Amino acid sequence: MQTSPARYGSPVPLPSPATTDTISLEQAIGKRRSLRAFRPDPLPTATIGQLLWAGQGVTSPDGKRAAPSAGALYPLELYAVTAQQVMHYLPDGHRAETRAASDLRPELQAAALGQSSVGAAPVVIAVTAVPGRLSHRYGAKAGEYAQIEVGHASQNILLQAAALGLGAVPVGSLDPARVAATLALPPDQTVLYLIPVGHVP
Repeated sequence: MQTSPARYGSPVPLPSPATTDTISLEQAIGKRRSLRAFRPDPLPTATIGQLLWAGQGVTSPDGKRAAPSAGALYPLELYAVTAQQVMHYLPDGHRAETRAASDLRPELQAAALGQSSVGAAPVVIAVTAVPGRLSHRYGAKAGEYAQIEVGHASQNILLQAAALGLGAVPVGSLDPARVAATLALPPDQTVLYLIPVGHVP
């Protein structure tokens, strides 16, 4: 098991997210399906950034984000895992810190009880939570509120994928400790979801 958190390079800006729709919200809702087969084509950095922005991007001058959060305390963290690297999303300034890594998707697939979509997708977004950001205000409810919030953020990511013509599927059947060890996460983070995303065959 991982004993210390991974080290990342200095944060770098991501391409600016698109804020005008390519299809209507109603069309995106209608197109959203849980798709589990993907082409191996890598996704551009701008596309990955767009998906991360949909989940946790800053959308107002006062720092409010794309998904609602209890008390605007924002316990969620997003990671994008590709064949070559792990990106940790930093909503402030729409940036990411990255680290080169061997392909971790097979290990994530094993941690997700062998689900092939996790190993096949060119990008796997891991959604984690830091319950401590909520517990000082909400006490024992912190974990429950984080679970609710992951639903908000994940639906945004899934709808954004549909709007971009991509396939995606939320994966909740997983071993959180094994995913955390694979990604070398800080000990205060809890893994809630994996979201494989890619072009459909």
